[in-house]
Amino acid sequence: MEKREGKIKDNNSLGVVVSARGGVAQVFFEDNLPSAHVLLKGKDKDFLLEVVEQEDSKIVRAIFLSSLEKNVARGDKVVNTNEQISVSLSEKILSRMFDVFGNPIDNLPFSGVKFPIFEKSEEKPHIFSSGPKILETGIKIIDVLTPFRFGDKIGLFGGAGVGKTVLIAELIHNISLKNLGYSVFAGIGERIREGNDLYRTLKSLGVLQNTALYFGEMDKPPGIRARIGLSAVRAAEFLRDTKKKNILFFIDNIFRYAMAGMEIGAILGKVPSELGYQATLESDLAELEERISANSNGSITSVQAVYVPADDLTDPAVTAIFSHLDASLVLSRQVAQKGIYPAVDILRSHSVSLDKDIIGQRHYEIAARIRKTFQKYQELSHIISILGVDELSRADRIVAKRAERLQRFLTQPLFVAQAFSNKEGVYVTLDEALDGCERILNGEFDDIDLESLYMIGSLKDIKK
Repeated sequence: MEKREGKIKDNNSLGVVVSARGGVAQVFFEDNLPSAHVLLKGKDKDFLLEVVEQEDSKIVRAIFLSSLEKNVARGDKVVNTNEQISVSLSEKILSRMFDVFGNPIDNLPFSGVKFPIFEKSEEKPHIFSSGPKILETGIKIIDVLTPFRFGDKIGLFGGAGVGKTVLIAELIHNISLKNLGYSVFAGIGERIREGNDLYRTLKSLGVLQNTALYFGEMDKPPGIRARIGLSAVRAAEFLRDTKKKNILFFIDNIFRYAMAGMEIGAILGKVPSELGYQATLESDLAELEERISANSNGSITSVQAVYVPADDLTDPAVTAIFSHLDASLVLSRQVAQKGIYPAVDILRSHSVSLDKDIIGQRHYEIAARIRKTFQKYQELSHIISILGVDELSRADRIVAKRAERLQRFLTQPLFVAQAFSNKEGVYVTLDEALDGCERILNGEFDDIDLESLYMIGSLKDIKK
């Protein structure tokens, strides 16, 4: 690949910090005022800044891309690098962990070529002539009820502790297991422990060699957390265009990306919009989301964990994220409390691919019957909780019985949870999942014990 240094000008110039407060520095330049996204580095101290706006003809405002504990003070000199913020990339990024600049954080050597993270791939977006094909994940509830295609964007919505990160790790495993492409993971604003656990899990499952991981954890300044997603998507574009393969791009957590933008807006003194979010929330999200696309070399399919504050799906940031997605899986705390994993709320989840012209008549009819069954079961749940299932009519008792069996059948043991559940993970093909759901809907298992359908793969795993 051609080397891309992101140079803006040929001559460096010195600036002077005139103010440094709350993660923002005001830097004075006599001439050669740096452009937006240019890096400034300390001349005598080890710190980095990114120019975000011009205040007047001689002063720029810049956000910190290094720890705020560097004791930056008024009068400190900075060097205009004349380079945009860039990430180092090569074909050897797979199986490795990196920071926002592409520096390895796994204590192993690495060298690459710098690519500006704000510079998009030069390849033109690709329009599929017959539509992209469905991506089989091996997870029953996703493949049957919220299928997605190569090139789609999928959101996993839920509050804390409902299984978003576990489901992402399982998808990375299953995609690698079936050799459907490479994975790039962006850890935005999450805990360091979670990143370490993910790395070790993928390594123990033997799929790390097909995955590149980029981290900007919650202890990093908001400038890092607002840029790590762009570094990771640049890596995904690079792999797609050099390896000419489909790329799975995982983000955990896209809500933290929006939060980082809100923090930057606050420290810059911008007037917030609804509930304190930055006025540029929509454009900040679009800057990342619109980079996730397909071209003639392959597609980038994105799965994004979305933290839902206070389980409120009407939060402005959550709503803004919704608008970019092709499919959404809502993970419910109430479902998780019943021991149903993945804890997907079937009636609040949707996919644009759940269309008979895309998935076929049989799949569409089975999915529609499942949703209708769960809708009726939800209407009956209040009566059942007060009076019991025996007080229902015969027809309603059948609906309740089949809904409960479907709910158990749509659980499955996950590969990434083997150490905790003591159950070996299973990959269930779409045909096996559809066959199982259809037979349960047709009443073939009305008399079978519920536990026989809980945490199994296909129906052939039922213990006689």
